[in-house]
Amino acid sequence: MEIIIIVLIILCIFGPLILTAFNMINLFKKKKIKEDVIDILTFVFGILLSTILYKVLDFKDYDDAIYIGVDTVVHAPIASWSMPTVIGILILGIISYILIKVRKTELPPLVIVFSMSGIMICSIFMVVLIIQLLQSLFTGFIIMYLIIFPINYILCSIRAIIETMKYYKKKEIIPKEYNNKILNKCNKILNNISAWPILAIIFTVPLSIILICILVLFGQRPDEAIQAFLETSDWTLSQKISPPPVEYDAHYLCTVSLRGHKELVKPTRIGIRHGKKIVVNRQLCIANAFEDVIQEKTPQIHHFIRDIYDKYGYPLSKHIKTAMQADITYIIMKPLEWIFLATLYLIDKKPENRIAMQYTGKKCEKT
Repeated sequence: MEIIIIVLIILCIFGPLILTAFNMINLFKKKKIKEDVIDILTFVFGILLSTILYKVLDFKDYDDAIYIGVDTVVHAPIASWSMPTVIGILILGIISYILIKVRKTELPPLVIVFSMSGIMICSIFMVVLIIQLLQSLFTGFIIMYLIIFPINYILCSIRAIIETMKYYKKKEIIPKEYNNKILNKCNKILNNISAWPILAIIFTVPLSIILICILVLFGQRPDEAIQAFLETSDWTLSQKISPPPVEYDAHYLCTVSLRGHKELVKPTRIGIRHGKKIVVNRQLCIANAFEDVIQEKTPQIHHFIRDIYDKYGYPLSKHIKTAMQADITYIIMKPLEWIFLATLYLIDKKPENRIAMQYTGKKCEKT
């Protein structure tokens, strides 16, 4: 099992780099090296790895604070609400590539030109994405891998367009004659293979308008492809400023447990501890309120409890490093939370007020 995991890790690290090298070679080499196999691996492996990587990194949008030690060091390079547009452009680019690559011998010139336009639209988007992700050169080795598929898409697309044009230049195309002079003129232009790149650039405008109209029906804005990069922070094209990073206090069991899954530990708000922002939930506030009231009523008992907690609780908390371990800690602390809450209701006149006041920055908290 360990050998399989090691092999998969090696493939994920070196596979994209090897495929990129082959795509660069095939772009310039007359005799291609396993061209079809390399293309299939590039698209299947590239899309799959990019999707998994983006999901694993669990990026947050610019308007969410990053939790230090838990989240990735940067925010999402693409706004999450723009993903339908991103997916739409990617689908257009892949379909256009497949048409040119697989069906080029059966397509009429007009379809080929429109396919080239689709490739150009997607390639422009990929170039902008690469520019956006250039910041990853300074933020992380793993994040940098998101650049690889866009580069490979551009390499494969350039090669596909060049090969298609070469194929049709060798093939004698007999223009169809129409009674209408305008149709004859248009047909003549379409059958001029050298003019295809220019026509493809011109056709990107109507094709983009059609794509935008479709995406607007799904709630996207007309300029969503641009805003997808601008409505971000931490990246090359970002124009938004994110909230300051938030720390998860790692000193005690209640605070460490907040590193667990949000659905379970239910973080409620941002609190202040020693002048720093931390995440708090009800369990943490109850525990701190309990210590607060014990310190007021029986300082000696509080001192004894604190000594024991500092001696055993703090060393134990340093070993809680994963979300699952934090979840277990949260669950184990639940009975104590109920005891603390019952105690507060028995000896404090306004227990909920005391709980609500915890970590508000108005007093010094210790839990």
